[in-house]
Amino acid sequence: MSESGYIASPEDGKEILRILESSAAKGSIELIYTRRPDAYESYIKDTKNARVFISHDGKRAIGTCSELVRDVYIGEEICRAAYICGLKKDSEYDGGVGFGARFIKDLQQNDIDFYYCSVVAENTEARRMFEKSRRLLSMKPISGYKTYIINPKVKLKAPKHSFSFRRATERDRSNLLEFLNTEGKRKDMFPVVQSLDDFCNLHISDFYLLLDGENIIATAALWKQTEYKQYIVKRYGRLMKLARVFNPVLAALRYIKLPKENEPLDFPMLAFFLCKNDNVENYRIFLNEIKREISRNYGMFVIGLPDSHFAKPIMDKLPSVNFKTEIYEIKFPWSDQTYKTPGSRNVFFECGLL
Repeated sequence: MSESGYIASPEDGKEILRILESSAAKGSIELIYTRRPDAYESYIKDTKNARVFISHDGKRAIGTCSELVRDVYIGEEICRAAYICGLKKDSEYDGGVGFGARFIKDLQQNDIDFYYCSVVAENTEARRMFEKSRRLLSMKPISGYKTYIINPKVKLKAPKHSFSFRRATERDRSNLLEFLNTEGKRKDMFPVVQSLDDFCNLHISDFYLLLDGENIIATAALWKQTEYKQYIVKRYGRLMKLARVFNPVLAALRYIKLPKENEPLDFPMLAFFLCKNDNVENYRIFLNEIKREISRNYGMFVIGLPDSHFAKPIMDKLPSVNFKTEIYEIKFPWSDQTYKTPGSRNVFFECGLL
């Protein structure tokens, strides 16, 4: 670990949370992605290989950032990737963005093969800044990404089938892990899944299986993460505020009911969704089955897909509230480190890990 004075400690959790919630992402829906009740502990729950940074102006905390390191597949090999996230300045601090330069060099580690981050597409100011070549940090977009918030009662046309669909049990554990890694390694940036215990609040019973006899042909988990990270609508723009008046109509059209402002959204993430050989029809079958399970307890679920994902045309046709982000590759121009680069046509950034 770096000896930098910018490494945060558990005592900084509340101040980091304050900074994260000091401003919302702009757009027709001003959304805060936050980490209640303690931001420091939330990052540590995300991965045991987390490093959290905080910057001060005197005694005042003014900026923060995190680096979440995980093993992922790139070119079917196990690599180390660092997700740079939570880079934020206290919105009430009138100083410049120089706070970030103070810990950028501490982000670089010798055993990391690839660095990346995500930026909301509507944040054009940040994107322009990131896409300019910098002395300390070089960033370029590698994939568009869309996050969908969907009503599980949405109508989806799926073919008839003779497969079985059920919840996973303990006896499925070894076959499930084998399937996740066999199919996952074909997609750059899919996380290596050595144990479900490596993912906070993820259990074998959260997974569902589509089976051809005893063989898994598709799987996904309903991953509830709201205990340690949340989406909160801070404010609706004029058009969306008007739309919220017509919530009953939206529900009838199979859109989600727009939630109240300043309350965390209650939903599971449809995570680790893999279908053998990227079979589109089987993907539809699984999605049609799992949404019935979701509708028993929730009014919405969330899934995210990169632009190149084979199932994105399916998701784009479903009624949803969605927002776009851009995934950026990060390089440190001053470093002689050798980097891996994922193939832009074969990537899978797991929404539950962004």
